[in-house]
Amino acid sequence: MIHPTLSRSLLVILALTAAHGTRADGEQPSPSRPFGVGERMVFSIDYGVINAGEGVLEIVGMVDFEGSSCYRVESTARSNGFFSGIFRVRDKVVSYVDEQRLFSRYFMKRLREGPYKKTVEIEFDHEAGKARYHNGKEYDVPSGVHDVLSAFYYVRTLDLEVGEDVLFSAHSSRESYDMRVIVHRQEAVETDFGTFDCFVIQPVMVGEGLFKHEGDLMIYLTADERRIPVMMTTKLPVGNIAANLREYTPATERAVD
Repeated sequence: MIHPTLSRSLLVILALTAAHGTRADGEQPSPSRPFGVGERMVFSIDYGVINAGEGVLEIVGMVDFEGSSCYRVESTARSNGFFSGIFRVRDKVVSYVDEQRLFSRYFMKRLREGPYKKTVEIEFDHEAGKARYHNGKEYDVPSGVHDVLSAFYYVRTLDLEVGEDVLFSAHSSRESYDMRVIVHRQEAVETDFGTFDCFVIQPVMVGEGLFKHEGDLMIYLTADERRIPVMMTTKLPVGNIAANLREYTPATERAVD
C-alpha cells in the first residue's frame, strides 16, 4: 500500500504556486496576464523511477458567479493503470477565480484516493468576510482570500524577484492563514520543450488537505512573461515525486486588465 502522503502530493504538486519576503498582502497584478481561457497544461507525474499518472491544469471557460465574472479553473490528478493497481487516485479541484481581482469566489475539491473519499465545496463572500461551506458551516475569512488554485494564478501575474517574498491570505480546511512562497533563485532548467530560465520558488504551506505534506515542494516557473510551471518536485519520506510539463496549450484569449 502506498503511503497516503503520496496521493495528496500528486494534487498538491499541480495545484499551487504562491510567494516569502516583504511584499504587501493585496498587491495588484501586472496589467497583462500570462493566461486566459483555453490555457491547458498536462504533466507527467513520476514517483521515483515509476510513472504514476498525469495531472491537468486548465482554464476551461468563463462563468458568472453571483454577478461576478470568473475564470473556471480545473485541476485533475489521475493515477495510471499500473499505479492504480496499487493506489488509485482520481482527484479533481475546481475554482472560480474572480476575473478582475483574481481571488476565489468558489472552490470545490473532490478527492478519490484508494478507499478515501471526500468532497468539499466553499463559497467565499468577500463583502461579508465569510467562507460558507455546503454543509451549512461558515467561517470568518479576510477579504480577498485565495484558495489553492486562485493563489497559483495570482502569483503568475506578479513581478517575482529573487530574495523577495509575497504574502497573502489563503483558506483551506476551515482555516485561514498567511501563505508565502520563497523565491530562491533563477536557474536554467532543461525540459522536453527545451531549456528555460526559471524562478525556483517554494510554497510554504500549513493546514490540512491540499496543504498538508511532508518535504519541500519546489516549483520551476519560467522567468518570461508566460510564467509557465515546467517542473515541480517534492521530497517525501516515502520517496520523491516530480511533475514534468508534457503538453502546453496557450490561451485562445489572453486577459488584459
